[in-house]
Amino acid sequence: MLVSNASTLILLAKASVIQEFLDNFRVVIPGEVLGEVSVNKDAFDSVLIRKEVERGRLEVREIKKSKLTAVLKQFRLHEGEAAAYVLFNEAEAKALLTDDGELIKLCRVERIPFVCAMAVVVRLFEKGLFTKEEAEGKLDRLYDYGRYSKEVYAYFKSRLE
Repeated sequence: MLVSNASTLILLAKASVIQEFLDNFRVVIPGEVLGEVSVNKDAFDSVLIRKEVERGRLEVREIKKSKLTAVLKQFRLHEGEAAAYVLFNEAEAKALLTDDGELIKLCRVERIPFVCAMAVVVRLFEKGLFTKEEAEGKLDRLYDYGRYSKEVYAYFKSRLE
């Protein structure tokens, strides 16, 4: 099982990857992440993510508010990222899905496995779900939508070789 914050789900939806991803991986999100995704209810990515929740392919779990409050006081995270961090620990998940810089720093410090949206595309390519051209196109879209450096983009593109 994986736990995700909002940024990665939004990026996967915008790059048209979320359905293939959820076909192959079990993902759980805290209610706070669903709230963040639902702010702009008419946005394509929001509609797509909420439909996956309705279908039961994206599970929503509540977390203990006292733990969320403690994490927000201790780290420089927004509520959704802090909630994902709390849920990761509560659910004993395998990895945390995030493209948020502050949460990535925390994962590195605490040695928490994390996965960004570009890594998801590469993994789905490795599983044979995308051709090289399709995967390159999805990485290009993620680069356009996300805040990836040229070096990070080049690294994941090189993984398609």
